Amino acid sequence: MIEVFMDEYEQHGDVTYEDVQPWILPVAARKLNADGITEEEKMLLVQEIRKGLAILA
Repeated sequence: MIEVFMDEYEQHGDVTYEDVQPWILPVAARKLNADGITEEEKMLLVQEIRKGLAILA
């Protein structure tokens, strides 16, 4: 999901994945508390958060 977004974003702007990467974990964690997200979205966010934390460890 994030990779598709970033591919599109990089094609149309001057921002790279490396510029955005530090913000992925905090934004994903914040999104978990948003109203109206589905259980599937929550599962995807948790997977992304775990992947990011594993990279930091």
